[in-house]
Amino acid sequence: MRFFLLFLLFFTLLGAQERPKIALVLSGGGARGGAHVGVLKVLEKNRVPIDIIVGTSMGSFMGGLYAAGESPQEIEKMLVTTDWKEYIRADFDRFKIPMQRKMLEYQYQGRIGFGINAQNQVVLPTGLLKREPLLLKFDELTQDVYDIREFDKLSIPFRAVATNIQNGSAVILKSGSLGKAIYASSAIPGGLQPININGIDLVDGGVSDNIPIQVAKDMGADIIIAVDVSENFSETVDVNSYFVVMGQLVDILMRKNANKSLELLSDKDILITPNLEGYTGLDADKYAPIIQKGYEAALKKEKVLQKLSLSKEEYAKYKEQHRQKHKPKQIIIDEIKIDNATYLANDIIRKQIRQKVGAALDADALREDILNIYHMMIFDSITYSIKEKNSKNILVIKTTPSWNNKGDVLFSFSLDDDFKGNSFYSLKVGYLMYGINSLGAEWRTDLEIGKKQHYAMSFYQPLDDEQMFYLHPFIGYEKMTYTIPTDTLGNQELESIGYGGGIGFGVNFTRSFRAELSFNMYQDKSKINFLNYDEKFKAREANLKFLYDSLDNYNFPNSGVLAQLQLKKDAKSWGSDYDYEQIYATLQKPFSYFNNSFIFSAKFGKTDIKSAIKGAVTLSDKFYLGGMFNLSGYQSYELVGNNVAFGNLMYRYRLKNGGFFGSLGMPLYAGVTLESGNIWDDGASFTSDNMKYASSIYLSADTPFGALYFTYGYANADHKSLYLTLGEKF
Repeated sequence: MRFFLLFLLFFTLLGAQERPKIALVLSGGGARGGAHVGVLKVLEKNRVPIDIIVGTSMGSFMGGLYAAGESPQEIEKMLVTTDWKEYIRADFDRFKIPMQRKMLEYQYQGRIGFGINAQNQVVLPTGLLKREPLLLKFDELTQDVYDIREFDKLSIPFRAVATNIQNGSAVILKSGSLGKAIYASSAIPGGLQPININGIDLVDGGVSDNIPIQVAKDMGADIIIAVDVSENFSETVDVNSYFVVMGQLVDILMRKNANKSLELLSDKDILITPNLEGYTGLDADKYAPIIQKGYEAALKKEKVLQKLSLSKEEYAKYKEQHRQKHKPKQIIIDEIKIDNATYLANDIIRKQIRQKVGAALDADALREDILNIYHMMIFDSITYSIKEKNSKNILVIKTTPSWNNKGDVLFSFSLDDDFKGNSFYSLKVGYLMYGINSLGAEWRTDLEIGKKQHYAMSFYQPLDDEQMFYLHPFIGYEKMTYTIPTDTLGNQELESIGYGGGIGFGVNFTRSFRAELSFNMYQDKSKINFLNYDEKFKAREANLKFLYDSLDNYNFPNSGVLAQLQLKKDAKSWGSDYDYEQIYATLQKPFSYFNNSFIFSAKFGKTDIKSAIKGAVTLSDKFYLGGMFNLSGYQSYELVGNNVAFGNLMYRYRLKNGGFFGSLGMPLYAGVTLESGNIWDDGASFTSDNMKYASSIYLSADTPFGALYFTYGYANADHKSLYLTLGEKF
């Protein structure tokens, strides 16, 4: 009887092994890889069992999720409903960056420049697109299997293929974090930043093996179902930009190694090639039709696929074993360790992690905290892992310094002309040094030449681990020439020189709201040659400033608010030559609908002079109008006075979207403005009859170097100007 049972068991096992081992091999192709989902639908419809999945790039993304237990319908819903521009981006999410970084944009708005790395070397970024947002998204999508470290233990054994950027060889990822493996396999060289896994810097696997058929064979596959969504390179491409060159290079590499891999297929294997003509790897807003193309292509192979079908009973058993979602075990965090390679103090990082020792791991909150820390803009990467040691679960937060961890070189340029021989230009250059101490102190130097000459140095010193309180000492020199119209002598020039410094104490209530109280000491000098006027004045100011900035984009905002309130006082009792109180407020609010945006801007300033300096021409207590979008048509700083009221209604139409590349893709805009306002001196009345009116029409681009504007401004027959600006904003 025992012999009979053993004999029966032997033949039962033998029968169970008679079914061939089927491998699904999914190629890379960017958004075109959405077609893999359509193929998966047909495979399930025809009860075709999959025993192995191997993927490259987008194929690793789709294949990894399916291997982790996600259904084709769940993957489709995720692809179609996700706003991928939130995760595949060249820019930081401006709402999340610190106020100190937002304020930097008020003078320098370019997003590409030279940086200084941790070794004090001048460097450029390693990739145009940010790593962390997409990597954390992959972590979120694979969180149900975060405790599975061996990919053979997923519901279906899985491999992802990446490329060693140092030698170009294929790297087969079979263990570790599934989210990181998917990212490594998808990191398009020159686009997404590489990721280091096991000491190797990895990029997109499509460069080395875009259809990894041999990997599936090495895993013991008997039959291979290969899906090829890779793009064919164009032999007539118009090489006119960095993106075209990089895209063509990647397409050539992927297509050639894909063709070589396809030669490994035998007669028993199945190749599915969806018709994706007209779709590119960047068409992430077209996943629904791309998925349908994959479904249609697989249906054409349905008769061949049905030869691999299981019976309903057999497929039910297969699904029970291979299509059940994994339920991760709960992990109690016993210790949190900060492995920090940057200058920032560990306590600053730790205080932004809400995870509690002794509590269960809250992966969603942890990812939010990591992304929040990443937006401090000093990290190349922030990763987390759970390590077991002496029966304890240790949460390790590991950081690496950003490519510009020690500083940035900044610049902007503007030019305007009034068609009457008067022109104005400004060239600004700055250097911002980071990492002066572990609290995140910064040293900034600014130089401006042109109609205004400006030199300034400032120091920003956070005072606590939460970087809420700070000190801000500064010194500066400024020389400016103003145009003064006269009745008999025409336009005359007033030269103003000021130098001095001060110190501010501030509070960052949030990353969008700040208050600062500063005390300043200046020496002013005013000179008018035709009046033989040359006088000096001492200023002793106290400034209280409130600033709220939640704009999503400083140059071309679609949402958020920018508001400022400033209260200034100068008094003779403080040793000053001035004696006045002043209030100044600004507001900017955009409203957007698809490609249309309306931006309302306004400012109001009022000066209450307690005692005037008889016969003096003073500028410390003045406001200015003139220049692009600031009573367009007038020259910059042409209107000067103690009080100001101004409003601007701008309409902007987006002609071209920057796509995933954000400003690097250079969105194009056209628009018009309607402007009204005026300057008046203290004691003078101001009514609607005193208002000046202006308008402008412009073309603009959000370039990597800042906002590029070509603008024609018109106030009346006597005030017309042409403006060309790069890196400046009204």
